[in-house]
Amino acid sequence: MLALVAVSYLVAHFMATDTVPRNATVSGVAIGGMSIDEATQTLTDQLSPGDQASFVLVGERNQSVELSPADAGLSVDYQATVFKAGAGSTWDPRILVRVITGGGRTSPVVQADKPLLTSMIEGLEQDFTRDPANAALSLDAATVQTESMLRGTALNVDATASAVLKAYQQATQRPVDARDEAFEAQADLTVTDPDVTDEDAAPIAEQATAALLPVTVRTPEAEAELPAERIAEVMTFRVTDGELAMEIDYPTLYDNATEVREPLSTVLGKDATVELQAGQPTVVDSVDGRGIGKDEFVAELTEVIEDPAPRAIDLEIVDVPAAFTTEDAENLGIKEVIGEFTTYYPYDSYHNTNLGLAAAGINNELVKPGETFSLAKATGPRNESTGYVPGGVLVGDHIEYAVGGGVSQSATTTYNAAFFAGMTDVEHHPHTEYFSQYPPGREATVYEGVLDLQFRNDTPYGVLMEAFIDPATPEGRGSLTVRVWSTQYFDSVTASDPVLSNYTSGQDKVSTSPSCVAQSPAQGFDVNYQRILVLDGQTTTEDYFWRYSPINRIQCKQPEPKPAESPSPSPS
Repeated sequence: MLALVAVSYLVAHFMATDTVPRNATVSGVAIGGMSIDEATQTLTDQLSPGDQASFVLVGERNQSVELSPADAGLSVDYQATVFKAGAGSTWDPRILVRVITGGGRTSPVVQADKPLLTSMIEGLEQDFTRDPANAALSLDAATVQTESMLRGTALNVDATASAVLKAYQQATQRPVDARDEAFEAQADLTVTDPDVTDEDAAPIAEQATAALLPVTVRTPEAEAELPAERIAEVMTFRVTDGELAMEIDYPTLYDNATEVREPLSTVLGKDATVELQAGQPTVVDSVDGRGIGKDEFVAELTEVIEDPAPRAIDLEIVDVPAAFTTEDAENLGIKEVIGEFTTYYPYDSYHNTNLGLAAAGINNELVKPGETFSLAKATGPRNESTGYVPGGVLVGDHIEYAVGGGVSQSATTTYNAAFFAGMTDVEHHPHTEYFSQYPPGREATVYEGVLDLQFRNDTPYGVLMEAFIDPATPEGRGSLTVRVWSTQYFDSVTASDPVLSNYTSGQDKVSTSPSCVAQSPAQGFDVNYQRILVLDGQTTTEDYFWRYSPINRIQCKQPEPKPAESPSPSPS
């Protein structure tokens, strides 16, 4: 028996030639009967596009990097693969078996530069390293939205290198006609769960969904519905000591729910306020009412908020004192102008219209201590439905006409009045290019839904805004004035002279746009200035900086008319 095996082994060795066994295939590519060079070239032509194509290393959610086999030190040796399939002289018993049996399927011979592969994986540590992120809940109107957690990860370099090599070896064995999609290798990671997992968030989401249903509020005389959207306004989600919880601000819900309080009131109450009358701040008295009480509303609603629909609460009519009384309004101390600024504009009907509407929105805005003024909120939507008309707006490096254009002048005027009143700057955005009618750097622009002007009243006194225009006429320019009424809190508020530097120049441009607005050039520059506030003899300075782009010269030119077409010759 041993002699027979030895004879067969010798026969197989001498049968091995430069021709590939007749049945040999590699990844679906037939190479049987070919010479070594022919088989090598055939495999190279048909398999190398797939073997050299990029693949994806994936980790946890939102973690993936595209890699090149060449960069990872991975390749296929097609000549070695041909030898493995049975071509050439060899004493390897595994190959000689293929020779005797006529060959068969052979896996490609993969070459790996392991130091290069490991080095490349080390360079990916940052891509696969992150801290865990809690599952989170938010609201879209009255619908609960869930954001899935992210697990924390750290990359295990050596194990990932081994995983990439194994995945590449497996990918090279795919049939040639099944290599359209890039293959994936799974990174080896140390994974850490966040404090709040998806499983933790799920019951809170269910709790919030149950709470976001309408509630009928009944009194002996009437009833009204508290809508789910109103509940959503005061619902928040907080993580405390690693635990997610839903919170509802019931007292604020009572204050906001005018659609419930007003129809259920037998005497409609009214908070005191302050408004300008005959040019002077005047307290408008509060009025106590009769209706549903805040404490009773909160107590009853808390009991049913997670009950299934339909749900209702029953309340008695009680005395409802004003939340902000006449005395509260008088204690605001609004008695004198502490900040004022005026800007001017040329005659143009859109200026009078748009700035007049903006001034009307700003006028009589009351900003209590700790509250924030918003120009967007004061003016409301600035569109055609509210009376605004097209006016000039800065778009990129040129002027265009858009509804509400020119309203930025109200932002600049309000900003400066609040600046010298000592209000806290919350949000303001100077123009990208300088307009000479405004103080350098000390101006502001607004854009509907994107840019706003906001300041906070951090003084112990209330603030009442006054705004009005002196309309422009064909004979003269108009003006916009904004005043801040309060009690003088700071000893003084001043601005340093602006320091201009780093001047730049624009370009000369020609526009053939039908909406072109001609534009004169102006330099760009940097500007620095300070606000100096003195309180009880102590001086505080605030530094401001802005960089203006240069204004290009724009000449408007009608496009050249198209040349007239020559008439077709008449048939003879």
